[in-house]
Order: sequence, then structure tokens, then C-alpha cells
Amino acid sequence: MSRKIESLWRRACIFCALVAAAGVMWPESATSAQDTATKINIGNNEIGAPPAEFEMSPLGEANRESWTVVHDATAKTGMAVEQAGVQAAEDRFPLAIYKAVSFKNAEVSLRVKTVGGKADESGGLAVRLSNPENYYLVQLDALRDRLLLSLVSNGVSKEIVGVDADIASHTWHDLTVRAKDDQFIVSLDGTWVFTGFDKTLSQAGRIALWTKGDSVTRFDSIAIAPLSAQEEK
Repeated sequence: MSRKIESLWRRACIFCALVAAAGVMWPESATSAQDTATKINIGNNEIGAPPAEFEMSPLGEANRESWTVVHDATAKTGMAVEQAGVQAAEDRFPLAIYKAVSFKNAEVSLRVKTVGGKADESGGLAVRLSNPENYYLVQLDALRDRLLLSLVSNGVSKEIVGVDADIASHTWHDLTVRAKDDQFIVSLDGTWVFTGFDKTLSQAGRIALWTKGDSVTRFDSIAIAPLSAQEEK
């Protein structure tokens, strides 16, 4: 190596070292929690304990204890999150709110299975949740074979879209919700079911697992993929 080339190489190394020390990232590698797809690994949790990635609201300690990680041989990791039938007032539903990510536009998918309940066999996904009384809800109702999109505002639920769907109890169903501005595209078991529209909640919010009444419901394979800048156009 000539002295000139060696000198240039040393200068480049010194520059890279200074950049690393300053904590600067190259533009093409810059990412954030909001930009990166997230998959929640339920298998990292302890059986019998609440899922560590979630906070329970709004029903206090009783609600926290009702959300547990259980063995389920049919789940992807052999473990699932279960909500075991906490009774709630009409405007208060058991929620397990994911702590790590807040978003406005994203595609969220999960598997949900109802395994018990007399008055209700429901489970669902809340998106753009700002607090336990304000969010959008996509709900599977296995007793009534219905799939619904609702707005929960100040604890009051208002249906936006509701359609008949084949929702069997004791069976995993793949639910996907793609939220983009005022548009919500809902798919069940890999098939588009409906597209709903609402402009009420326009800010970023969290996702949450949701149940109703005395439902006993399990959740598995939860993934969040924020929409790219190109997809948001």
C-alpha cells in the first residue's frame, strides 16, 4: 500500500470512529420503534402470569389477574394470552394494552379463539387507543357469528360496520386490521370482509386485546407493521 493510500485509509478510519463515538447513524440505517414491524413473542412469558408486554386496564387488580399466559398446544409457540371472563359494566371492557408501540397507520394481525362464555363469546382488537374509554374496536362475536367495527368514545360503543361471518368457537381465527387515516380494512382468515370509514380518532394510539362480559378468549401471533411512507400516499 502506497503512503498516500495508507494516509487516506487512516483518515477514513478516524472519521468512522468519530461518527460512531458521536452516536450518529447513517441515513439509510436510521430506524425507530415506530418504523419497524413488531412481533410479540408470547413464548417469552411465564405460564400463569400476566403477559409482561401488556398493561391491564381499566378494571384494577381483578382484571390484571384475569389476563394470564396459558399452555395451548394449538398456539404457534404452545402458549397463548387468555382472558378468563371478568364481568364488567356495559361501558367498561377488559383490556390488555400493549406498552411498547403507538401508531396511527399500520397493519395489525393476530389470532383469536373463544373457548368459553355463556352470555358472550367475544374477542377483538382495539386500535388508536388513547385511553381505556376511547379507541376503535374490531370484534369477533362467536355466539352471533358477527364481525364488527365500532368506535368506542367516552366508554360508549357505536357500531360503524357489522357483517355476518363464520366464527366458530374453539377455533383459531386470523384477524387483520389495516388502519390508514379514516379507512379500516378488515380481513378474517385471509379473506377481506369489509372496509369501514370513520374520522373521529385521527391521532396515533396504542393497540389492545379486548373481550366482553363472561367471554373466555385466547390470543396468539400478534404482529404490528406500520405502513411505509409509500403505502400512506
